[in-house]
Amino acid sequence: MNHNLILTAFLSLAVSIVTAQQCQNDSTGMIPISDLGSNIFNGMTGGLYANGSNTMPPAHLSGGLNMASQIQPLDLNGNPDPGGRIAFISIGMSNANMFFTAFRDSALNYPQLNPEVNMINCAVGSKDIDNILDTTDSYWTTVSQRIAFAQASPLQVQAVWFLQAKHVSGIPPGQGIAHLDTMERKFLDAFRLLKIKFPNLKQIFCSGRDYGGYSNPGSGNPEPYAYYTGWSFRKLVERQINNDPVLEYTSPGAEVPWLGWSNYIWADGSNLRSDGFNWLCPQDFQPDGVHPSAAGRAKVSGLLMNFFRNDTTAYWFRTQSPTGIYELSNASQNELLIYPNPAAEVIQIHPRRNESFEYEVFNSSGKIIFKGSNRTEINIRHLRSGFYWIRITSPSQTTTGKFVKE
Repeated sequence: MNHNLILTAFLSLAVSIVTAQQCQNDSTGMIPISDLGSNIFNGMTGGLYANGSNTMPPAHLSGGLNMASQIQPLDLNGNPDPGGRIAFISIGMSNANMFFTAFRDSALNYPQLNPEVNMINCAVGSKDIDNILDTTDSYWTTVSQRIAFAQASPLQVQAVWFLQAKHVSGIPPGQGIAHLDTMERKFLDAFRLLKIKFPNLKQIFCSGRDYGGYSNPGSGNPEPYAYYTGWSFRKLVERQINNDPVLEYTSPGAEVPWLGWSNYIWADGSNLRSDGFNWLCPQDFQPDGVHPSAAGRAKVSGLLMNFFRNDTTAYWFRTQSPTGIYELSNASQNELLIYPNPAAEVIQIHPRRNESFEYEVFNSSGKIIFKGSNRTEINIRHLRSGFYWIRITSPSQTTTGKFVKE
């Protein structure tokens, strides 16, 4: 009998047992923020945007649209330039790196991706929130290198997808629910730093943190901390909605950008959320139970693609819908129709709600060309060939669409 082979096999089995995902930790019993509704967690009502709602309040939506309308192609010095680019970057740790890589691969095959958008993955493995807050950390060297490699500059960065957490080794033993407030402060400091690093940054989209219950002991960002981290961002969004001066984003001296959810990606293990989303073990994770497998990456990539293909506040991401009707309203609700599109002389605009409205037409650089009110037929003969945005504002909503002048 070959004792060496037996010993090798035994050690291999031991390693596989140690590194196997903790699939038995399939539930925390906690309710996703998006499913909590009017119920209370730690003194806060559920809903991604508070008060039990997952829908962005009209005033914050209007603010997001205003920020989106300012996103435009910039040259390397940050000046408006029709031949410039819109740098859209990720910020975060290894999971963010993996999710954004899969998302970027899908986006580059998306026919309606705005060709002016330059997607740059600036998330780096093993770099948690404290690394990001340390301006001397090698994280920022890597970010600079990746932006330069993409033939971009920090002054072109105008939108960020953010996914970050604290590694368990840096969490004080027994910190518990206090972790929520700790991460809230760290996230706020991070958003301020991002605004300094990228002066033209207009929007930060966040997904919270994916499920941490399957991670091996001593690794990743385990539960309940992963769950708390989503609440940390939720509190900052609520504060911004409630006009907390610390989170003011519209003035020239604003210290933070506009904040909004992209996709909330936490689910209580295999328990289905109301929208059918969940995390499965072992198939959605690598052996450490922390990092997503190809299947896990595809799940989040699909969510991100759906969001950036449809959300109103991210209309700079795309050009036109597959149907030829440029509509940038809330997903699938067809709040605004523009036709014919493309057009040479006139366009018809039809908001789906029978209300008085005002409209503004602005070019790809964000400059308002003309405006008016309550007209469904708009003369565009005087415009140069190219694409334009039109924003419709009524008492109940603001919607934005894109059209092409032939």
